[in-house]
Amino acid sequence: MTQADPAQIVESVKFLLKSVRQLSDRFRETNTRLERSFEAVEADIADLAGRLERVEADRGGGGANDGPAGTTPAAPPPPSGRGLEPAPVPALNLPISQLIDTYLSTPILLEPFCRPCSLSGRTLSGETDQVELEVFPQGTTWAVEMVVGPWLLLPRPGSLERRAQVQSLERLFEIEGAAALPATLHLHQPATALAVQHGRRWTLQDRGKLSVIPDPLRQNTAQLLADLEARLARLEEGGGQPG
Repeated sequence: MTQADPAQIVESVKFLLKSVRQLSDRFRETNTRLERSFEAVEADIADLAGRLERVEADRGGGGANDGPAGTTPAAPPPPSGRGLEPAPVPALNLPISQLIDTYLSTPILLEPFCRPCSLSGRTLSGETDQVELEVFPQGTTWAVEMVVGPWLLLPRPGSLERRAQVQSLERLFEIEGAAALPATLHLHQPATALAVQHGRRWTLQDRGKLSVIPDPLRQNTAQLLADLEARLARLEEGGGQPG
C-alpha cells in the first residue's frame, strides 16, 4: 500500500477548509438576503392587511371614508417597516375664532397643521360606544393639535356629494340646514377630541357645529347627470326611446 504524501495531505486539508469557509460565507450571505426578503414581504403583508381592513370597514360603514369631492386625495402612507417616517406635524398656536376665519377663507393654510382621519373600524362596526377616529389619508376629517387645549376636529374642506359623507360627519358635528346634496359646509364650531395614541388615534370629546348650504349650480349639474344616466340605463335595457 502506497504511503500518502504528507504535503499532498496538507494541501487537501487546506482546500477543504477553504471550501468550507466559502460555503459558510455563502450561507451567511444567502441567509442575510432571505431575512431581508422576509422582512420586506412581512412589511408588504402588514401594509396590505391594513389596507384590506380599511376597505372592509368602509364597506361596513357605507363608505364613510369617502373624501369630499374637490379635494386632492393625500398620498397613501409608506409601507411599514421600511424606515420611512412621516414628516412631523406641528401644533397650532391660534385662537379658535381666528382658526375658524382661516378655515372659511383659506383652509389650505391650515393643512400643514392637520392630520386627516376618519371614524375607526371599531366605531363603524359598533364594537365600541365611543366615537373613535384614526389617521387615514382620505379621511373626511382634519385633526389639529393645539398648543393649549384639546385636539380640534374640522371637516375636510370641499363640497358634500354623498349621503355617506354626511352620515360620517353627523357623528362629530351637529349639522343644520337642508339635506339636499351636493352642498357646501360652513363651520361654526370645531369638535374637540382627546388623544388616545398621539397623532394617530382619538376619541370624541364634544361635537362641533356645522351648517349645510345647498349648491344650486352643482345640484343642477348632478340632476342632469342623474337624468342622463337614467336615460342611458333605459336604452341599454331596451325599455325606453331616446328623448
